Amino acid sequence: MISLQIGSILQQIRQSPTFQYEPAELEIHTRTAEMDADWEAVWEEIGVLPSSVLTQSLSQEAVRKGWESIQQRAQEGDRVGNIAKGSATPGQLAFERYLRNGAKEVQLEALPRFGVSIDVRIYPPEIEVKTKGVVRS
Repeated sequence: MISLQIGSILQQIRQSPTFQYEPAELEIHTRTAEMDADWEAVWEEIGVLPSSVLTQSLSQEAVRKGWESIQQRAQEGDRVGNIAKGSATPGQLAFERYLRNGAKEVQLEALPRFGVSIDVRIYPPEIEVKTKGVVRS
């Protein structure tokens, strides 16, 4: 009797529609991370200006130095013109010019006091799973 039941079960399986397994579909969408670095505090500390401000600053500095140079030359000319009064000699003027223009100040800075401000945005992946499972064919 048991053999008849197994046989009838096998016969039913052969006659029934076939089933097929279809795997799930997986889609992953990612976005790259965004990073923004703000160096403005560092550049200001070490004296680096934006190009427009730097150009204007250099132009104003050049005009100022030009006027100062003209003024100093005129004063030196007046002093040389009064050599008869014994006010100055060309050697004294050259020595004074050297002392005025020769003094230089050097300042070394290894690290800025302020660090770079870094803003990082990370986006999680978008994961979509479409399951199909067992399908009759």
